Amino acid sequence: DNDDDDDDDDDNDLCNVCGNGRRVGKPNAFVKVSGKGSMTCEKLQEYGESAQISTTFCNRIPSQINSVCGCNTPCPVCGFGKQVSRPDKIIELNGESISCGKLQADGFAGSIRPNKCKRLSSLISSVCGCANTDNDDDDDEGKGTGSV
Repeated sequence: DNDDDDDDDDDNDLCNVCGNGRRVGKPNAFVKVSGKGSMTCEKLQEYGESAQISTTFCNRIPSQINSVCGCNTPCPVCGFGKQVSRPDKIIELNGESISCGKLQADGFAGSIRPNKCKRLSSLISSVCGCANTDNDDDDDEGKGTGSV
């Protein structure tokens, strides 16, 4: 046995870095992944496909690279420009209980289908406390299209 390190490489399976069986849409984009440093999305995908990423680490990658690498269409579950303010609250959707924080993480990771995403904000807003994010400094809130 020439394996002299203590990592968990025996547990490595193929890793789909985008999640949901999807492929990187922006292969030349650079992404910084905790524990791996900065690399192209294509290189990260190659690492995953050659089982060079631990299963535990693989489960965390999609939410870190989704928007940069163009993997899955993210779903802002509270609507654009808003985020869950009560992540620990539990909501029941389609007969399943899920925390608002997990639902939001699933949305950002692209795990929610677009046809379901559109309806979510109206279903979860009162329980999950959808609130405007603080990074909208362009003062266009409440103007333009949309209805309340």
